[in-house]
Amino acid sequence: MVKSPNTRFSLLARIIEISNSNIQVENRLKHISDFLQRETRADCVCIFRRDLRGEDLTPWVSSCMEIEECALMDFVVRPGEGVSGKAARKRAPVFFPNVKTNPPAPAVPQELRDFTSILSVPITDDVYLYGVMNFSTLAAASYTEDDLGFLGSVAMEVAGTIRNSRLYLDARKRVSELITLNEIGNAISSTFEVKGTLGYVAKTTVRLLSADACTVRLAVEGRGALKVVLDEGYNRPIFRRELRSVGKELAQRIHSEKRPLLINGPEDSPLHSALAAHGITSFLGLPIVSQGRSLGTISYYSASPRMRFDMEGVHLMQTVCSQLANMLGNEAILRNAQRLAQENQVKVQRISTLYDVARALMSTVKMERLLSIMLYALISPGGLNFSRAILFLTSEDGEGLSARMAMGPRDRKEARRIGRFPRGLLGDGATGAAGEEIRSLLWSNVEELRIPMAGATCLVAKAVKEKRPVRTESGCGTPEDANEAAPTPRGGFCGSHPAAFAAVPLVVKGEARGAIYVDNLFQGRPITEEDIQLLTTFASNACLAMENASLYESLEDALKTVRTTQDQLLQSEKLMALGEMAAKIAHEIKNPLTAIGGFARRIASPKPGKGKPPVERYARIILKEVDRLERIINETLYFSREMVPTFRIANLNNEVREAVSLFREELEDARISTVIDLFSDLPVISVDPDQLRQVLWNLVSNAIQAMEGGGTLTIATRPALPEEGVGVVFQVSDTGGGIPHDVVHNIFNPFFTTKAKGTGLGLAIVHAIVEKHGGTIHLDNREGVGVTFSVFLPLFPKEGGTRERILEQLRKGGTNGIGTTANQG
Repeated sequence: MVKSPNTRFSLLARIIEISNSNIQVENRLKHISDFLQRETRADCVCIFRRDLRGEDLTPWVSSCMEIEECALMDFVVRPGEGVSGKAARKRAPVFFPNVKTNPPAPAVPQELRDFTSILSVPITDDVYLYGVMNFSTLAAASYTEDDLGFLGSVAMEVAGTIRNSRLYLDARKRVSELITLNEIGNAISSTFEVKGTLGYVAKTTVRLLSADACTVRLAVEGRGALKVVLDEGYNRPIFRRELRSVGKELAQRIHSEKRPLLINGPEDSPLHSALAAHGITSFLGLPIVSQGRSLGTISYYSASPRMRFDMEGVHLMQTVCSQLANMLGNEAILRNAQRLAQENQVKVQRISTLYDVARALMSTVKMERLLSIMLYALISPGGLNFSRAILFLTSEDGEGLSARMAMGPRDRKEARRIGRFPRGLLGDGATGAAGEEIRSLLWSNVEELRIPMAGATCLVAKAVKEKRPVRTESGCGTPEDANEAAPTPRGGFCGSHPAAFAAVPLVVKGEARGAIYVDNLFQGRPITEEDIQLLTTFASNACLAMENASLYESLEDALKTVRTTQDQLLQSEKLMALGEMAAKIAHEIKNPLTAIGGFARRIASPKPGKGKPPVERYARIILKEVDRLERIINETLYFSREMVPTFRIANLNNEVREAVSLFREELEDARISTVIDLFSDLPVISVDPDQLRQVLWNLVSNAIQAMEGGGTLTIATRPALPEEGVGVVFQVSDTGGGIPHDVVHNIFNPFFTTKAKGTGLGLAIVHAIVEKHGGTIHLDNREGVGVTFSVFLPLFPKEGGTRERILEQLRKGGTNGIGTTANQG
C-alpha cells in the first residue's frame, strides 16, 4: 500500500466527510470499511467493537471482496486472543505477515479463516479504546510506517465517529430510560393490581434492557419460599422457558443476600456454565426489597452474544425494583387493611346480631315468651343461625337435666322455609301469621327428655358440671380429644343427636342452672370456635334475661300479695275515714241545725213579756245557716262523686272577675282590700267553667277566712313561662299570716283544716280539679306574712283526643254548643 502524501490526504478527507455524514453510525462505518477495502486493496476490512463491559471484541461491520461476510460476523474475541485481541490489549497496531505459518497464540479461527496476512489497528482516542480494524488479505502483504501512520489517523477518525455516535445514543438512551421509568412509576402508582402491573413492568424492562426473557418471583407470605408469578419473553427456539432449577437457585441466592447478581462469565458465578449450556450469554437478577425485607426477585436473560448486561443496567433496574417494592408494600398494606376491614365487618355483624338478640330478650319478662324468643334467636337467620336448639334446666334435686323447651325444623323442607323468614322477628312483635309460624317450630312433649348428671359421659351434662362450653365433631360416644375411628354407640338423647354439636352452660351467680344445646343438622356448616364465643355471650345475656323474668314473676307474686293486703288496709282506712267524715260532718251540721232550731223556736214560741221577736233578723240568720248546711253537703257530695270535667273554651280573666264579684259584700264586711292584676292579652283555655269557678271560689274563700282582721287579697293572671308549659297561670295571695310549717304538708289532704269551722275539703277539691285538667298547683307559704297559691292550667287538657276536638271547633270558628265562644273577653 504505497500512496503519495496528497493521495493519502485526499483519502483522509473523504473518510472525514463520511464520518460527518447524517446517517446511522453503522452505515457510516460500513461506508468507511468499503472505502478502505477498495483503496487498500485488502480482501477484507472488518471493524470490531468492544462490548459494553469493555473487554471482549465482536465484529461490527465488514467489507469483503469475494468472501462470504455472514460467516465472519458471529464470533467473539477476548483480550489477548487472535490478532485483534492482541492489538486491543497493546493499544498499538499488530501485524502478522503469515498467520498460516506463524499464527497468533491463542488463535481465533473465525478471524484467521483463509487469510495469509492480517493487520489489526486499534480504534482509540487519547482515553478510550472503542475497538479495532482488521485488514486481512489472502495473499501475503506488507505495510510501511507511512501506511501505519495513515491507518492510525483513519482509526482516530473512526474513533471520533463512534464516540460521537455513542454520546448521542447515550443521551437518547438516558431520555428513553427516564421516560420508561416515568411510565413504569405511573403504572405502579395508579393501581394495586399486582399481576397486571408486573406484566407491564416485565415487558417494558425487557425492551429497555434489550433482554430476551424475564422471570418474576414473589415471596410466599409466612413460608420464606419464592413462587414464579410471571414469565416474559422466552421466544427463541433454544430458549422456550427458564431453566427452573438454575433460575430457582439464582433467585434464592439473590433473595437471601438481598443484592443484585450479574453473570457474564465463569468468574461471576459457578452457575455460568449451566446458563451457557442453555444458550444464555448474560444474566441479571435483582431483589425487590422493602424496608429491609425481600419481597421477591426479578431475573433477566440474554441469549445474544452481542448483548450483555452491565452495571448501568443494574442501577437502572434497582430504581425499577425500588418502585416495585413500594407497590408490593402498598398492596400488602391494602390487603391487610381489607382483611382487617372484613374481620371488623364480621365483628360488627356479630355485635349487631348480639345486640338484636339482647334487645329481643329484654322485650319481655314473661318466662314462656322469653324462652321461645331465646330459642328462635338461636335458629333464625337474623339470629345465630343454628339448625336446632334445646334448652335444658337442672332439676330441683340437681341430679339431672330436663329439657324445658326445644325449637327447630323437623326436616330439610321446613329448614328451607325458616331460611326465608324475615330477619326482624326476634322481638316480641312477631304476631299474626309470622308468630304462628314461629310457634309451630316448638317441639311437643320435650319435657320427657332427660339427661342424668351423676356418672354420665354426655357432653351436655359435662358442660353443666364443668361450667364451660363444649364442641365436638364426634358425638357424645367419644371424648373430645379421642382419636377413635368411630364413636361408641349410645342410646337416649346422646344416641339421637348428630355427631357435631355444641353446648354452653347457663351460669347465674356462679351456679350452673342448665345448658343450651345447638347443632347444624340441616345446614352442614361446621360449628367454629367463633360460634362458641358468640354462643357463650348469648348464654350470658339469656341468663340475665331469665333471671330478670324469674325476679319479675317473684315480684308479681309478691305484688299480688301486697295488693291483697293493700285492699284490706284500704277497706279499713275507708271505714276509718268514713267514721271520721261522719263525725266531722255531724259536728259541722250540728252547729247550724242548733242555730236554726233555736231561732225557729223563738219565732214559733216567743217568750211572754219579751215583745214581738225580730222575725226578719232571725230569718236571715236561719237562711245563713241553711246556706252553710248546703255548702257542707255540696262539698261532701262534690268530693265523693267522680269529677268528670266537661271541657269548653273559656276566658280566665272573665272567670276571675265573676268570682270576685260574688265576694264583694263579704270582702267589704271583712275590711279586705282587693288587687286585681289581669294580663290583657291572655289566651283562651279549654276547661270546665263550673269546676274552674269552684277552684276560684274555694281559694278566695280560704283567703277571706285567713284574713279575719282585714288585709289584702291579690289575684293575678299571666301566660305560663316556657319551663312551666304551654298554658296560663293565675295566683291568689292573702296577707293572713301564712300556715304553720308543721302542718303545711297536709293542706291538700281531705278533712284537714286549721280553722274551727269547715270540713277540710276545699283545698282537696281544688287539687283534684286542677289535676283533672292536667295542671299543677304550687304553694308559696310565708309564715307570719301570708300565702300565695299558683295554679297552672294548660291551653288544652291532657285527656286523649281532647286537643284535636277543640282545634276542630276553633277551625270551624264556632262554639261547642254549650259554653262561651273563643272570642269572648
